[in-house]
Amino acid sequence: MSLAITGSMRLIFILIYAFSISSVCAQEYRFRLYRVEQGLPNDVVKAVAQDSLGFVWIATDDGLVKYDGQRFTTYKAAFRSQYTKAFLNTRSGRLLAIGDLDLIEIRNQVDTVIFKTVLAGARTFSDSAIWYPKSIYEDRSANIWLGEPQSAIRYDGKSMKRFDFGAENRSPVFIRSFSFFEDDNENLFAVSYRGKVFRLDKRRDEFVALEHELPADCAHVLFDQHKLYVATGTGVYEATIDDGDIRNVRQLLPVKQASYLLTSPDGALWVGTFDDDLYQVNRDSEVTWKALGYSFKGINSIYQSNEGDLWTSTDKGMVLVQSNLFELADPLSQAQFIEGIAEDATLNRIYFCNKETIVQLESSKPDGPLRRTVIYDDRNAYFQSLQVSKRGLWASSIYEVMLFSEGKLFRKWDFSSEGNFVHDIFLDSRQQLWGCQAGNANVIMINDSLRVKRYPIPSNKQNEVTLVREGPNGLYVAASGPDKYLFFKPHTGDSFRDISLPIKFSIAGDFTINDFAVQQNNVVWIASTEGLIRFGHQKIERIDLGETFTAISVSSIEILDERNIIFSNSHGLFRYDLVSNEYWLYDENSGLPSNTITGRGIFIDHKKQLWIGTSYGLARTAQSIIQNKQTTKPHCIEARVNGEGVRFIRGVQASYGAFIHLQFSSITFPENKINLQWKMQGDTLWHAMRNHQLSFTDLWPGEYNVLVRAKKNTGLDWSEPTMVSLLIAKPYWLRIEFIFFLITIILIIAWASYSVTSRLLNKRKVQLERLIEKRTTDVQRANNELMQRNAELDRFVYSASHDLSAPLKSVLGLIAVSRMENPGEQHEQYLTMMEGSVRKLEDFIRDVVSYSRNTRMPVKNEAVDFSELIQSLLNDQQYAPNFSRIDFQVEDTTGSKMVTDVMRLKIVLNNLISNAIKFHWLERENPFVKIKLMRQGNAYSITVQDNGQGIDEAHTAHVFEMFYRASESAQGSGLGLYILKETVLKMSGKVSVKSKIGEGTTFTVMLPVPAQV
Repeated sequence: MSLAITGSMRLIFILIYAFSISSVCAQEYRFRLYRVEQGLPNDVVKAVAQDSLGFVWIATDDGLVKYDGQRFTTYKAAFRSQYTKAFLNTRSGRLLAIGDLDLIEIRNQVDTVIFKTVLAGARTFSDSAIWYPKSIYEDRSANIWLGEPQSAIRYDGKSMKRFDFGAENRSPVFIRSFSFFEDDNENLFAVSYRGKVFRLDKRRDEFVALEHELPADCAHVLFDQHKLYVATGTGVYEATIDDGDIRNVRQLLPVKQASYLLTSPDGALWVGTFDDDLYQVNRDSEVTWKALGYSFKGINSIYQSNEGDLWTSTDKGMVLVQSNLFELADPLSQAQFIEGIAEDATLNRIYFCNKETIVQLESSKPDGPLRRTVIYDDRNAYFQSLQVSKRGLWASSIYEVMLFSEGKLFRKWDFSSEGNFVHDIFLDSRQQLWGCQAGNANVIMINDSLRVKRYPIPSNKQNEVTLVREGPNGLYVAASGPDKYLFFKPHTGDSFRDISLPIKFSIAGDFTINDFAVQQNNVVWIASTEGLIRFGHQKIERIDLGETFTAISVSSIEILDERNIIFSNSHGLFRYDLVSNEYWLYDENSGLPSNTITGRGIFIDHKKQLWIGTSYGLARTAQSIIQNKQTTKPHCIEARVNGEGVRFIRGVQASYGAFIHLQFSSITFPENKINLQWKMQGDTLWHAMRNHQLSFTDLWPGEYNVLVRAKKNTGLDWSEPTMVSLLIAKPYWLRIEFIFFLITIILIIAWASYSVTSRLLNKRKVQLERLIEKRTTDVQRANNELMQRNAELDRFVYSASHDLSAPLKSVLGLIAVSRMENPGEQHEQYLTMMEGSVRKLEDFIRDVVSYSRNTRMPVKNEAVDFSELIQSLLNDQQYAPNFSRIDFQVEDTTGSKMVTDVMRLKIVLNNLISNAIKFHWLERENPFVKIKLMRQGNAYSITVQDNGQGIDEAHTAHVFEMFYRASESAQGSGLGLYILKETVLKMSGKVSVKSKIGEGTTFTVMLPVPAQV
């Protein structure tokens, strides 16, 4: 029973170990598969290569393919056969490719590709054509060697020669035949698939079969570091070349179906297989090897790119293999939320915790594997923070702070009575541990003597104390809330004071500080829910990280060095340069287990190695994140003008008003983690490019140089800019020939217009002279008739007024005689009524005469004494009813005679005075009429003011209208004020009225002062 249990435990351990090794390999590299779904014409890929510009070329079973980082382009016509086999990058920079029936050279000119046939092939064996080549090789003399099924061809650039090895060495498979290599003495060897080795005798120019053979099923050979490596069906073998022959053949790796060999700059040997595996071999004193933990589905070849990436060609597509910048530090931490990280630099140990476990990682040598030890495990715990002091390892769990010494729990403190979770602990330079507890307005301090002390934080009651960190001059405490969020206590002080500054940028939600770090210059870098914030020197500002990242919540932050800080948000890990204000992004494409980095999940050990706690395990840097390498220079890969593709390598030529569309690619991978920016040459500001595309329209004629640069989000710098010229042609209406033509046409039209117009004008002039003569005669005749009519009208008005006035005066005389006979009361009433009607008719006749005179008589200015004029008018009104009861006041402030049309002025003043008398208020004490003359600049101002009945405001706007009366009981014909206004207008003046019922009325007349006065 015990043996069974022991065997089961051993099996579990082996499975866990195997899983751990697999996880490590998987985390050390990342893989990306490209198949038909991504744009390839066929999943069977035989080879991959890059040309001198960095474009990726792919040999498939359905044609030759170019990949520009954005799209796949198939060139089926490049070969006479659809089956492409292999590539060769020559020492001179040429890219050659072979298919079943061709050897071609690929000349990529970016905006077009030229395929030049180097050697033609034939489907039947021929001495003048190549025949189904399987491999290609360039020797040190720049000769090109092709491996055919049973022969080899040498091409020296001018002619080809075939070396036949006989049917016994013919390859039985479709994808492999002869492999070639050169030893240290520049001897050229050919190895058949069956394992037979031949050396070229340069003197006789013939191949000589060697005595020793290699294992059969020889798929590929590689001579490196003075040794020959052979990939066969039974494994990878190693041999030496001695005196031109094969020696010391031994199996290096027992892998089955080895298919391809490649060495990388770091000295590693890569072994591909026709099965599923790719192996990395370390050839130090002790050969070690490991599979990469990815199912490749039959590797046909391996290619290392300019950036050090591996492209594997398989029967199920091509796989991009890239080394990760980060690696999983502890495979068993995968799928765990890492809460805290700490280091014991003295013992070279790293501690980390998840919710219920504290783990110790240590290594016996600097670059050796990490040994994992569980320090503490409790399902009821909730660890959130770790710190290491001289006394041991500190941890916070729920309401407790725990101290571990030599891997065991030494002591713990319970703070459940003071608040909720102890979510953060911090060890200062004096070995004092500080703790922040939810719901506790104090920060807790445990000193080196393990005594507890509490420091109150003067924050708002609704705020929560979250963190304690140390600066060069003292301790800082952070709290939630937009008001009181940062506090400081100097090392020599006993209390914390509020140093918060007003936040001037907009806050979307509740402001919380998730983490912060203090530089030596006392600048505080804050990881907040509102983004990355710089606090210091009486200024707070949010760092501009672009539209996407500026306002996004930052979870963790640390000072990397004097120039760089690192922080995290939901997109991954960022490095921010404090001098250039640029940032670099590292995410899952850089090897992080997850883009979600936990709060305070960044830790820098004493060797400046980064440890990153994520929601899916603990990671560490496999190399420095500051690489000081530029991103690959981008290329314009497509240009369209009005939707039509055009050449662009020498500039895009377009007509004025055309729509120009440009597509760019940096041809670096992963292709979805590249930022592109653009600007016009001469500008200083770079603009972000969306979807790697630019569009222009309505550009003014001329030449524009567009600069584009790229940046890869794996710690690389901006690339050198590439330039595309836009040549906008002048529209026809701006060309010199059109302008000359237009001027000529204008001159012709002007001459013709002048000629025709002159004739028309002369003819029109004669017609106008005749018409003017006729019109003048008609006007004179009409004027004479009008003068005659006016004279007749004046005589009529005079005659009518005289003829009408005489009877009226007779009637008034008879009324006076009747009153002498002492009529009775009834008759007296009748006589009064008759007298009123007669006088009303007299007033009407006078108004008509006045209107007639005003209309037809010209204005005649003369000097008059205003006071005397008023007195004469008052004498004419003295017999008016109740005249004697009114106090008339006349005032002239001008000090000189008034120059005006006296006749018209009498009409105006007589009308105003008579109205003032008519509408006086007998019941009011001291009724008055004030008449005043003033000079105001170039105008006379005459006011007639009374304290009579007044006019309702509803009628004041209409009193100057013809026949308008305020009521049916109002006296007069309604012509008086109309004639007054017309008379004033005739004198180029204006009149206005102000009145209020029961208070009186004021008329103001403004008359111009004649120029000669």
